[in-house]
Amino acid sequence: MPKKLGLFFVWLLLSPIVLGSSAFLLLTNSVKINKVISEAGSIVALGSDADSLNGQVLGVQIADLRPLLISKTLKNTILEPYSNYMVEIADKYDIDYRLIPAIAMKESGGGNKAPKNTFNAWGFENGKTQFDSWEQAIDIVGKTLKVRYIAKGLITPEQIMPVYAPPAIAAGGKWAQDVNYFFSKMESF
Repeated sequence: MPKKLGLFFVWLLLSPIVLGSSAFLLLTNSVKINKVISEAGSIVALGSDADSLNGQVLGVQIADLRPLLISKTLKNTILEPYSNYMVEIADKYDIDYRLIPAIAMKESGGGNKAPKNTFNAWGFENGKTQFDSWEQAIDIVGKTLKVRYIAKGLITPEQIMPVYAPPAIAAGGKWAQDVNYFFSKMESF
């Protein structure tokens, strides 16, 4: 019993010191932090400069997370800068926003393994189709997915695969599995 009582008094003595030190370190470091995080339209400012309004956190609500989700999936690929455009095209043709980037990741690692100067990250005509730019390619891919697949009721990767990548069926459906994997990456960070 005396040992427990001694530990209790040590705890009572050290708690204010630990809490005080922690509060001091937190306050001094928050004054030193002068960082602006700007990603996908969000701005968070911390620190003591004029832009931070005396250390208050400023924020701009992100209205649409889809470009950010695509960007994170396409990180370090040729197509990463086109994340916003992919969402625009998906909305234009009323298709799942994940479909264009997921197929690009499956077929060419987000364009990194696309045949040089073809802008064909989606394996159109087994990679033989050539586009004039990434923007043109993304638009044509979106339109093609809408007209040849979505409009015909082929919505999921499993439904799209027999037409888009028929050899994948004999391989156990790996194409659809991979596209679904990239879908899942775009559902969370």
